[in-house]
Amino acid sequence: MDKHLHIICLNVPYPVDYGGVFDLFYKLEALKQQGVKIHLHCFEYGRGKQPILNKYCESVHYYRRKKGFAAFSTTYPYIVSSRHNKELLNELAQDEHPILMEGVHCTYLLNDKRFNHRKLFVRLHNIEHIYYRHLFKYTSSPLKKIYYWHESRMLERYEKCIATKAAFWSVINKDVEVYKKMGCRKIKFLPLYGI
Repeated sequence: MDKHLHIICLNVPYPVDYGGVFDLFYKLEALKQQGVKIHLHCFEYGRGKQPILNKYCESVHYYRRKKGFAAFSTTYPYIVSSRHNKELLNELAQDEHPILMEGVHCTYLLNDKRFNHRKLFVRLHNIEHIYYRHLFKYTSSPLKKIYYWHESRMLERYEKCIATKAAFWSVINKDVEVYKKMGCRKIKFLPLYGI
C-alpha cells in the first residue's frame, strides 16, 4: 500500500540557502528514500517555482501568501492569517492522507472542522510567541515594536489553542516542555534533517 503525505511549507524549500530551509528540503529527500509519496504545498513569496522539488514529490503546489493589511486578522496571528488559503484547504480535503504542517505558520487548517478526523502533525521550528517577544525586545523601531508585541500576544493565545489539535514534533527538547505546559500531550523531540 502506498504511503502518501501532504506537507505544507511556510516558504518554498529551495534553494537551500538559510537555516530553516535545510530541515524542510532534506526531509523531502529522506522521506522519498523511505517510499513516502509527498504532496508538497508551498507558500511562494519571492523564491519562485523550483523544478527540483518535482524530483522528490508526487505533486508540488504553490500558493500566494497574502501581504499587508489584506492578511491582518483580529482572530489569528499575522504569520498564520497571511497563509490562509481556500485553494489549499480545498486541495487537502480531496483525500484522507496525513498532513504535516511545517511551523505554526501553516496551521490555519487546525481551525477547519473538515480536518478534525485527519492525522495532523506540526513541526515546531521554535516557540513563535517567545521568538516574537524577543524581536519586540530588541528592535528599535517604534512601529516594529508595536507589531512584534501584538503578534507575540496573538501567537501566545493561538499556540495554546492549537496545542491539543495535532501531534507536534519539536527541533529542540526545551520546546517540548513549553508545549507540555500549554496542555499538549502529543509532542516529541525530532532532530533536524540535514546533509
